[in-house]
Amino acid sequence: MDDYIEILTGDFLKNSGIVAFISLLKEDYAKENDDYIIDGNRLQVKKEYLKNTNLTDLYFHCMVKRYQNETPIPKIIEEIQNILRRFDYENIDKKDIQDRLSFISDKLGAASFKTGINSIKDEVEDSDIYFDVINKSFKKSKINDELKEKLLELKKFLSTDIVFETLCFKSICYNIINKFWEKSFLLRNNAKKNMKECYEADFIKPLMDYLEIDTDKMNDQCIDCGNSINSKFSIPISFMCDFADDLARKKSALFNFNMDMSLCPICAFLYSLVPLGFIRYNNDYIFVNQNGSIEELSRVNTYNIEHTKERLQEDYQLRDKYQKIYQIIEGYELETQKLTNNNIQIITRSIKGNEQIKYEFDILDNYLIEIVNNQYISKTLEYFKKKNVIKINDQYLSVFREVLKRILNRVNMYDLINLLLRQSIVSGELSYLAYYTNRIVEIQYIIKGGKSMGELYHARKDGWDLRNKLENVDENYRGTIYQLTNALKVDDRNKFVDIILRIYTSKGLPIPFSISRVLESNYGIEIGYQFITGLKGAYESFGEKENNDDE
Repeated sequence: MDDYIEILTGDFLKNSGIVAFISLLKEDYAKENDDYIIDGNRLQVKKEYLKNTNLTDLYFHCMVKRYQNETPIPKIIEEIQNILRRFDYENIDKKDIQDRLSFISDKLGAASFKTGINSIKDEVEDSDIYFDVINKSFKKSKINDELKEKLLELKKFLSTDIVFETLCFKSICYNIINKFWEKSFLLRNNAKKNMKECYEADFIKPLMDYLEIDTDKMNDQCIDCGNSINSKFSIPISFMCDFADDLARKKSALFNFNMDMSLCPICAFLYSLVPLGFIRYNNDYIFVNQNGSIEELSRVNTYNIEHTKERLQEDYQLRDKYQKIYQIIEGYELETQKLTNNNIQIITRSIKGNEQIKYEFDILDNYLIEIVNNQYISKTLEYFKKKNVIKINDQYLSVFREVLKRILNRVNMYDLINLLLRQSIVSGELSYLAYYTNRIVEIQYIIKGGKSMGELYHARKDGWDLRNKLENVDENYRGTIYQLTNALKVDDRNKFVDIILRIYTSKGLPIPFSISRVLESNYGIEIGYQFITGLKGAYESFGEKENNDDE
């Protein structure tokens, strides 16, 4: 089909670009099975459609529609409306209004916004109001009809399509797009230029020219799709963050110093769409690389801008990638059998402290999905999901996140169990920590292959029975519980049992069967920890106890 360009799925960058491209097509109401065709892992787009569509405008429109609320512009317009409403109050709080004026002036006075307005000032009227507002004198304006007129004029100016889009996109490009790539309007030399003209020149014009030319005589190949290219249509992949150095300057890493890591204009355009293919969750950007088909890719990475209040609240709880991955796993609960030979890759563009940015990769397979969807583990995760974070020393810790992180990374729970037990020992009266530990031990037991929860139950009950026969356990036996915890931490079961035996014999008490299981069972560590949680008070009915001790 020479009338169409053909795009096949590939690595996560290309796939996220494909997902974004489809969102552009749908936003433009392109006709499926005519303007574009999706067939398995193949996307075909009609060349005539591409030539007749203003892809630059469409790209900017979709980016602003998706990310406008991540910029200060809607908030500035909201603050203008708030001030205007206050003009109708009988008692006007002058300080409150001046604080809001300062907010508006400071935000609009950002250097990037100045260059944005300067780049379009020939296309808009009344740009003088913008420069009046960013003047320091505006913050101390008298609260009168003149100020009201200025605010109305400013609101009208900011709500103009080209102004709103330009200012929003300035914020988007420096706070979101630059997390993924650096080219075009992001280059320092282009900071004062019209952003659309830069994008058109760097991505769209090469694409349109490439569609018109005969590529049969071109000798080089696109590193991604294999399309024929030459030096004119060769775009180094180094503009993508964290994928290559400046290859034009540093060729020593390339075989025979031959710069063969270039993209064709089609793939370069797709890569420019990558920020639109990822979904933002707090500081993380997540892409689910379910490589079965393009339709499946689009489904699992769908961004619905029309969130309900309940969905917004739910998304607020998804503070980082682990919570989002959990949501993804829940979505696959009924589709596990489809994934037998089709692992799911979760890619996170993670923003750490001090602006450290990196890609993180997680793999979901049947094993992980089945573990998380285990009836007991799922119920426990839902329990922890509803709990607030707990404070340990000077740090706040989400038990839900910590448990899920260890499951997904295939790491055991022992360090978390020790941490919570130690904190419960220090806190003394906070038995809910021991109860949390009990539930985490049970998760560890299931993951390890344990089938009968009865031996854990009996161990915890034996610890509880011993607690009731001792006096003031949390104070008088604090050091002993530390020793028991340390013994299990280093897998010294003999020492653990020796300490327990000395307690029982000193009190003339019969030694329960669960103690021998610590030495004999493959799950001796888990049994030992459950004994400690019972000794710390986690056996009693926690439905009642939780109301007294927790939150």
